[in-house]
Amino acid sequence: MRQLTLYNFILITAAFLLLLADLSNAQPQRAYEQGLEELYRNNVTRALDIWYQAYDAPGSVDARIGIEYIRTVTDRGLQEYFDQATEVYYRAITDGAGMDSRVAIRREIDRMRPIIGEGIYRQWSNWWSDESERLGVDMRGFWIQADPTPARVANERLIEHWQRVGEAGQRFTKNNNTVYNSDDRALIYIRYGEPDRTRSGILTLQSLNIRNWLQNQVNPYSRSERAEMSGEDEHEREFALDVQINRLQDAIYQFHRYPEYEIWFYDGVTVGQSEPLIYVFGTDVNSNEFVLQRGIESFIPERAFNPERERQGDEVEFTRAGLTPALMLQLLYYEQLAQIDSYFQNRLNRLQDRVLEQGGQAFRGLDMEFRAESAEILNRRAANVPVEKSTYSEQIPEIPLNIYQYRFLDEESDPKILTFIESTAREAFLIDYYRNRGRYEVEESNLMNGKDISEIFNYYELSHVIQTYDDSWNLIGTEAHNPPLILDRSDNRNRSRTIVEKDHEGRAHQAASVELLNYNPDTKAVYDTPFNPALRGLGKAQFRQPAPLVSHPDSLEVADLILGYQKTEQFTEPFSFIVANDGVIPFEETLVLHFEVYNLAPRDDNFTQFELTYRILPVDEAGDVLTDQSEFVLTLNFVNEYSRVVEDLEIETAELSPGLYDLRVHIEDVVTGQQKNRSVRFEVIEME
Repeated sequence: MRQLTLYNFILITAAFLLLLADLSNAQPQRAYEQGLEELYRNNVTRALDIWYQAYDAPGSVDARIGIEYIRTVTDRGLQEYFDQATEVYYRAITDGAGMDSRVAIRREIDRMRPIIGEGIYRQWSNWWSDESERLGVDMRGFWIQADPTPARVANERLIEHWQRVGEAGQRFTKNNNTVYNSDDRALIYIRYGEPDRTRSGILTLQSLNIRNWLQNQVNPYSRSERAEMSGEDEHEREFALDVQINRLQDAIYQFHRYPEYEIWFYDGVTVGQSEPLIYVFGTDVNSNEFVLQRGIESFIPERAFNPERERQGDEVEFTRAGLTPALMLQLLYYEQLAQIDSYFQNRLNRLQDRVLEQGGQAFRGLDMEFRAESAEILNRRAANVPVEKSTYSEQIPEIPLNIYQYRFLDEESDPKILTFIESTAREAFLIDYYRNRGRYEVEESNLMNGKDISEIFNYYELSHVIQTYDDSWNLIGTEAHNPPLILDRSDNRNRSRTIVEKDHEGRAHQAASVELLNYNPDTKAVYDTPFNPALRGLGKAQFRQPAPLVSHPDSLEVADLILGYQKTEQFTEPFSFIVANDGVIPFEETLVLHFEVYNLAPRDDNFTQFELTYRILPVDEAGDVLTDQSEFVLTLNFVNEYSRVVEDLEIETAELSPGLYDLRVHIEDVVTGQQKNRSVRFEVIEME
């Protein structure tokens, strides 16, 4: 009996432990529902903690958690959670598993459709159907490339996108025909944010204008022709015209629907395009839903463009086929909108030129031709704009950022890549300086003398960061530097510059960024944005580094050419001359060409020998190289003791007039006959 009791105790203990294990395994599956329950009780912090803990362990996750996490954080503006929201969202789209996750990812693809374009949308949809692992990688890569601050955890563009998603669902509620449970305005709001201008209302009719215009258009006779008529003939004609006008006016009222409209204008979405981007929303003539329209003519029923096609019995018959209710409605609608924007005024003028001034010469199909022309104008504007745009990108001063990369082999013949990061934060600093001018006691003359500005303002910081990603967009390397913040723009040498040398293992994705930060708590931040409040200027470059050089000992190899000028002891890292990464050489300066040759074969006396021929060719305004007009041609012979040669070659260019040139270098190993070519473009300019 005692043994049986012990046996039962063991069984009960084992069952209890199994139950605990089952509960433990079920816990991640219930985390999504538990978080929703806490959210329903308004325990937001508790809900976020539950969801974040569910993502702590490696492996697959419930994608719904990551998506609901970022939705909760952005809807409530919880900026302290933006880092975590970005992290869990990335895991959701890359590690989501199970049917619930598949459904969540499918819906997320649809939510992103307005900002990715139809080509990417179709590709992602196909990958989703095929359950391809490439889908999550590509979605994550899209957001990483869109991240304005790749050096930080939080992706402000992703946060802004979800803020727009949340706001669209709250504001645009005339119907719920989109994935955002809102009307079509959400599709454009998700892409571009708040419009610069809007105009809304109801298109109406003014019967007095209609009748006057009809009287001018329906009468096909000129005044001289009417003068030749007898009084009786003219009376009969006028009576017939009144009948025509009445019938046409009735038809116009029959086809007019008093549509509600809302027109959005975006200014400056595309650089260099002065005309605004225009989107027309309003009541659909068929479904009565509030939708995105092709243009103003979409508010006119199709039958109004050809009312005689389906004419029955005593319905209206128009003697002039070109004069349709649609044509009249076009005129009236554009008249009502003419004061909103020059587009509508110009369309009204065009319509008047082609109809009002034509008198009796209006022709069949004019209304439909004008409709197609109006839609085409709007489509052309939309075709030239980016698929999406951040609202915050215009609020943060932009810092010009340039990246220059050069490939070479080190002394062990290992491939290396040298990256120059150059930025000019002058304008971003001055914007912040003048915004907070009353808080500084500094003479402006001291700001432009070329000194490192951090010597004057120790709470300013300039940051250069370069990051490297593998093919799955996993971060595999980060290097950060704080170069001097220099304001003097008169000298090429006074750009803020960072030089990074790294092993070169392949064509990895890279991102470089520059940030200007002001940590003075007494100064004003730029605007109310998701960015770090200390941020005062921003620049970013996304690129893919080139393929490495070949390091095989039997293959001649040549490093990328590096141009500069003015050899001086002041610049010794890594070169003893001023590197002109932008290819700008001051007029009458001596050009310096840095080149490196590798894997040269030895002669019988163990010396290596190669020939270098360089040609300087002018480039015309169209960018074409004038190969028949060489400015300089020279062949040099090099004999060395080593298979690796590193040289700085001075090229006298004092006789080169200002202009654009192509420098072409041909190198031949005299022993093996192997050859390599390199070229680089430069511009000679007169410096102020």
